Amino acid sequence: MGESKGRVCIVSSPSRRFVKKILKRMKGKKFWWVYFGEDVLKAVSIDTAIRDKGQRFEIAGLLQEAARSLRQPYIDYIGKLSREKNSLRWWASSLSEKSPFNSKTFLHACYIRICMYILKKYPDKSFVFFIEKGTIRRALLKNMPVTEFENMRDTRESISEGLEDLKKLVLHKGWFLLSSIYYIFMAKYVYRMRKRVETQKQPLTLIFTWVDRRSFDKEGVYRETYFGKLPDYLKTNGKNVAFVSHVLGTASYREILDKMAKSENVFLVPHAFLSISDVVRVFFATLGNMPKKTIYPRFEELEISDLIHDDLKNSWSSARVAFDLLLHHFVRRLKERHVTIDTAIYPFENQTWEKVLCTAMRRFYPSTYLIAYQHSTVYTMLLNYFFSKQEIDIIPFPDKVITNGRHPKRLFIESGYPAGKVVEGGAIRYEYLLEAKASERREKGGKPLVLVAPSISESEAIELIWKVLGAFESCREYRILIKCHPDMPFGIISKRLNVGLPAHFTLSDKPVAKLLKETDVLLYTSSTTSVEAMAAGIPVVHVASDFYLDLDPLDFSPEARPCARNPGEIVRCVDEAIAMDEEELSVKRKSWDRIVSDLFGEVDESVYRLFLR
Repeated sequence: MGESKGRVCIVSSPSRRFVKKILKRMKGKKFWWVYFGEDVLKAVSIDTAIRDKGQRFEIAGLLQEAARSLRQPYIDYIGKLSREKNSLRWWASSLSEKSPFNSKTFLHACYIRICMYILKKYPDKSFVFFIEKGTIRRALLKNMPVTEFENMRDTRESISEGLEDLKKLVLHKGWFLLSSIYYIFMAKYVYRMRKRVETQKQPLTLIFTWVDRRSFDKEGVYRETYFGKLPDYLKTNGKNVAFVSHVLGTASYREILDKMAKSENVFLVPHAFLSISDVVRVFFATLGNMPKKTIYPRFEELEISDLIHDDLKNSWSSARVAFDLLLHHFVRRLKERHVTIDTAIYPFENQTWEKVLCTAMRRFYPSTYLIAYQHSTVYTMLLNYFFSKQEIDIIPFPDKVITNGRHPKRLFIESGYPAGKVVEGGAIRYEYLLEAKASERREKGGKPLVLVAPSISESEAIELIWKVLGAFESCREYRILIKCHPDMPFGIISKRLNVGLPAHFTLSDKPVAKLLKETDVLLYTSSTTSVEAMAAGIPVVHVASDFYLDLDPLDFSPEARPCARNPGEIVRCVDEAIAMDEEELSVKRKSWDRIVSDLFGEVDESVYRLFLR
């Protein structure tokens, strides 16, 4: 089993026990090993254990290629399911949303496609496939002849997976229930946030937004992070603006409520209108909706029923769906309290909560005008932004989508958005980028500075740091400066990765705008800092992932930046960027300016006017 003319193919759990067994099984035999999963640390530990006893097969290029080829077929596949399952509960599911952060079916289908390709492409080589989740291993074996693999499976795996699922269910559902009751108590009874809204006599223009400590200055003055000067513009045009604020988990709920209560602005806190009965109703409704195993249609000849069921099960056990469904009850409660709403404006990412909001508004406030503002960058692989043409007439959707600039409008319409509902706006949130000036070349003589910009994703940040260490740990001709996302500090990364930094590596918490003044090259995976650097005239290098989908904000213009898949390629790309002379750099900067202006349109009164009904 698993051998043909001396060939050995093994699919295994990435546990230490199985790594030892495999090394014993493959002793004296040349083999390649591949890791399929998002736990970078497990891949690092396997790499450390195997060392030169086997060779790692890097899949960064294959993964992104598979994702690009399967992207539209997958969007259409989910579109067909949407027509069959069209309901509020379906639109609240992560599977319908397709966000790679919350739904893993697409990524795992790409893993299976890659595995099948590797086996076909290299028929004489021996492979060990370390696959993170038992669900993926089972799905792979259903798509391959049984005799193709030696399946190293722990007989206790299903029991441990079941216990882990139960643990997540209890923690997530418990958190939803207890936190929701606490939020209602604080917002409704302690701070009485509902009272101020009910005294409003004019129809409200609601702005849905996120709030944390950064939203208030030292004097307690509110600063809108996502919509900039729009609220002031609407107020000067006679609109009665109220902020529907979701307090981020990085801030104290009570502390933020206290700041809201003292603010001159009107804040409409959802939990101030909800009742405990609403919470209990949603709790039992989501708890009793456990997905059943079903045979789904094949996706591009792949059997992915196990992947879909796992996705739906994860969505069911999480608290996310329950919190989203509370939004439907919140809108109903507003209607019952006779709150009049003229316009509702919200940040657009086509996520589950937005579809719940649109559904609720269409039901309880059919005359309210819904405006969605595409406030962030759009990546080709950020699949939640895209939907099949089969879904156009059923998907919960706003009356108007205002984009950041020309590129997202073009991308949306080409992807099937109703042309009459998409209008080109400007970069309200990123207006400062348009004021950036191209930096002059750094003075010669000192060591060039390479700025590393990890994103908020822990796994992605760990992988980037891991690859950068592999590239420059022994290369002291560069200074390496790491600027972590404030919500993913280096302390977490270093603790998980269990490494220290060489002397020529340093950390900084200074604003990116200041750091870019000293930077020669920027390294990133998905951080929007790449656009900021490009706007400042600084070369950027994209570092592709071996573990997850490529969420590069510059993926629509691959010629704008080189892409490196491993430490060797990172060094080569940085060397080439540093070697550019002023003439070549000047030409590049002109093209970068065009790209930035395509992504982010200028902001003037005509942009703000788009938000007036």
